[in-house]
Amino acid sequence: MRPIRLILSAFGPFAQREEIDFTRLPPDALFLIHGPTGAGKTSILDGICYALYGETSGSERSAKEMRSHHAADDALTEVEFEFGLGRRRYRVKRSPEQERAALRGKKDQRVRIPARAELQVWDGDGWKPLVSKATEVTQRLVALLGFEADQFRQVILLPQGQFRKLLAADSKEREQILETLFATETCKRLQERLKAAANALERQAEEAKARKKTLLEQAGVESEEALGARIEEATARRSLLAEEERRRRTEEANATAALAAAEALARQFEERDGARAALDGLSAAAAAIATRRRELDAASRAQFVRAAHANFEDAAAQRQRLAQQLAQAEGEVEATARQRESAESRLQEERARAPERERAIRELERLEGLREAVRTFDEARREAEKLSRSAEAAEAELARLQGESKTLTEQRARLQQAIEADTPLAGRVEALRRDLAQQERLIRSLQQLDQAKAALAAHRDEETKCRQALEAAQTGRDAARVRKEDLEARWRSGQAAVLALHLSEGAPCPVCGSLEHPAPATAGEAVPSEEELNAAAKALQQAESALESVRAKHQAVLGRIAGAESVVSTLEAGLPPDPPSLEQAKARLVDLERDLARALEATKRLDAAKAEFQACEQRLAALGPALEQTRSRTETFKIQAAAAAAQVRERSDRIPEPLRDVRTLEQAIDAVRKQADTLAARLKAAEEAHQQASTAHAAAGSKRQERAEALDAASVRLAQSHAVFLKALQEQGFADEAAFREAMRSPEEIAVLRTEIQSYDESVAAAKERLQRAENQVAGKTPPNLAALKAAQEEVRRAVEQLVAQQQSLEERIGQDRRTCEVLAAIGQELGEIESRYEVMGHLAGIANGDNGKKLTFQRFVLAALLDDVLRQASLRLRTMSRGRYSLQRREDVADARRASGLDLEVFDEYTGRSRPASTLSGGESFMAALSLALGLSDVVQAYAGGIQLDTLFIDEGFGSLDPESLDMAMKALSELRQKGRMVGIISHVDELKRQIDVGIEVIPGRSGSHVRVGAVG
Repeated sequence: MRPIRLILSAFGPFAQREEIDFTRLPPDALFLIHGPTGAGKTSILDGICYALYGETSGSERSAKEMRSHHAADDALTEVEFEFGLGRRRYRVKRSPEQERAALRGKKDQRVRIPARAELQVWDGDGWKPLVSKATEVTQRLVALLGFEADQFRQVILLPQGQFRKLLAADSKEREQILETLFATETCKRLQERLKAAANALERQAEEAKARKKTLLEQAGVESEEALGARIEEATARRSLLAEEERRRRTEEANATAALAAAEALARQFEERDGARAALDGLSAAAAAIATRRRELDAASRAQFVRAAHANFEDAAAQRQRLAQQLAQAEGEVEATARQRESAESRLQEERARAPERERAIRELERLEGLREAVRTFDEARREAEKLSRSAEAAEAELARLQGESKTLTEQRARLQQAIEADTPLAGRVEALRRDLAQQERLIRSLQQLDQAKAALAAHRDEETKCRQALEAAQTGRDAARVRKEDLEARWRSGQAAVLALHLSEGAPCPVCGSLEHPAPATAGEAVPSEEELNAAAKALQQAESALESVRAKHQAVLGRIAGAESVVSTLEAGLPPDPPSLEQAKARLVDLERDLARALEATKRLDAAKAEFQACEQRLAALGPALEQTRSRTETFKIQAAAAAAQVRERSDRIPEPLRDVRTLEQAIDAVRKQADTLAARLKAAEEAHQQASTAHAAAGSKRQERAEALDAASVRLAQSHAVFLKALQEQGFADEAAFREAMRSPEEIAVLRTEIQSYDESVAAAKERLQRAENQVAGKTPPNLAALKAAQEEVRRAVEQLVAQQQSLEERIGQDRRTCEVLAAIGQELGEIESRYEVMGHLAGIANGDNGKKLTFQRFVLAALLDDVLRQASLRLRTMSRGRYSLQRREDVADARRASGLDLEVFDEYTGRSRPASTLSGGESFMAALSLALGLSDVVQAYAGGIQLDTLFIDEGFGSLDPESLDMAMKALSELRQKGRMVGIISHVDELKRQIDVGIEVIPGRSGSHVRVGAVG
């Protein structure tokens, strides 16, 4: 990173806008930041650190505290920092949360300005925004620079009083810094992957063992050998059952054959009984069949009479139809005679109205002569009415325009009053919106605080429960431990009694070797068994595991409480002093929303009133000419209307008053013409009706004569057909027509009767034959006992099924056990492969994750090699500064096996020939060592391809602790950086530095704030 421009506004001691242009310094400058004590030199570094991370260089000053006390109330505290990174330029702007005087409204009113941040990049044409939220800006800058804030303060910027931090950091802190600088996260991921792979193999092995144990438990055996023995036993049992099944199936076949023969005989007896019952049923229907035979005979004879009967009925129907037609023809003759007489009477009446027809024609000619006079009169009258209406319309328009002018004048006055009334309220819209947004942010903060407090209370309740559970778990663990120790003590005491039981006089004691046993031990309490001892040990182990689980949960809850308390403190710090309650804030928000709604409504009314006022002005301006034009047109129309009225009176005298209207005249002409036409049409219609009536009467007489002759012929045919019908009845044996009608059937009914009788005869013959055949089959035989035979066959069948079920059960158990054996064998093979792989992977993972004599992880090993390079470069400068006395080196031994090591530093003292901790150096020596370490780190990081760009170094104080010779050595080392193109900025009061450094940034204090000047040091 190379600084380009820094702008500080109302920041620290700088009340005004102060700009530091680093491009005015040489690109490889060693420059001095100088000025009196308290002028604000460190504030320049604070500004850089705040712009990048939102924190100050010392980290003990918060961003809110950096607002300048010299700044005006309405000035905004802001830092803008432009820097280069590689070939790209970036600009970050950041301002802390602050209060300042309101730009509008009351002068003593304060407004809260939230924290803001924005990161931009130069794309050649202008600044292009990247991110604009404070947290996102910080995250993006950390990704670009490769440093967190603490690492930046240890590598790039050595703050006042903190230059020893990198030197005195432990291995873990130094590992984080070096990991970021040298991008060794790949090594860390490798060791984590190795560990994950080893853990995965361990889990696979445990899972395989658990599967094996579960399979054996499910099989109900303790080992694979026991499972094999059970398979052999089941196989032998299955063979015995198969032999028994074969014997039983032979018995079942014999029983089934006997039952089938008996069932066949039983069916023969059933067939005989069925045939006999069928013949008896047919005999019972013989009488009904005889009746059906007689019915068929009568119907057959009636068929020979059917034709004569049909001819007789047709002749009778024809004579009746002709008689009806003759009566109808006689009625038509009488009706046409009456119609002819009526038409003759109407014709004579119409001929007598000839004078009336002549009068109608003369009146029509008179009215048509008045048509032209009435037309001209009507045109004059319509013109007079049109002019009169135009005059009235002009007068109405004149009155309307005069009324509109008066209304617009009154409306303009009202709109002027409304504009003056709404203008003040509408002007408050923007101020109310800002107040409303600020109030909404306050409410969100209060709501978040309430939620955080509720979460904290819940965590505390959970901690109370966890603490109680922890106490209960400790009590359970202690009880299990006492139980285990008691059983072990009783077991040890009991062993002496067990040995004493086997002592005999003259035989040596297996414990002390004595041949005499004056007081052998006796058993007191019952000696516990090995199972009881194992159960007690397992119970203690479970109790300790439960205790560790509860303790871990309790620690996790304590961590959440700490986090919740931090959140509550952060939220409370972001609230104003003496903040209102959430209800008060919401009530204030409602008031502001109501005021804003009123102001917005006033704005709408104001805009509408202004637009309406302008429209009124424009309309009034246009009304003047329209009024004059309307007055002139009204007078003209009145004169023209009077002249037209006189012409109408003159023409009306020549026309009868009822006929002065064209429509009335035309209606009169139409009425007279219609009357004349009607009279002529009625005469013509009477003549035509008389002619039609005479023709119809003559046709009706001719039709009556024809139908009388046809009726006579039909009567002769009826008498002949009746004689033939009576002869047919006599020949077929029917007494009369009624008997014939009763016997007559349709051809379909006759076919049904024949089929029914024939079917009956065939059924009787078949039933007799069936009965004879069935009696021949059972002759000399007795009915079988089917129930006994079925019971015997069912008993044998159940025995076979039971044997089959037993064999199937055994087969399933054998198959399941064999499959279990196969799975167990596969698990054994899998365990062997896992153990083989774990021998390699577990060993690599252990070494890579610090399970070695040096307690070094793989990443720390790589970082140690890189740190050795850094220390070699740092020692070159430190030996120069300390006149050959000190050099930095990495501590090789493991000081504390409980913590991370391998990156600890120590100094080698050439005067004593021994190494000692870096913390034993004096203040000046520590400064030289820290400076050397920072410079060596810069050299090595720059040397590695893809390393982080360390183009700039800032050092705040520390040179005052050096003697003149050491100071010269330090300046010589810093000067070497200039030759490598790096920029070094030093903050110091040492006068000697002013003589050795020719350019710098001077901070000049004043009563109204400090100012900066970039240029030569003088």
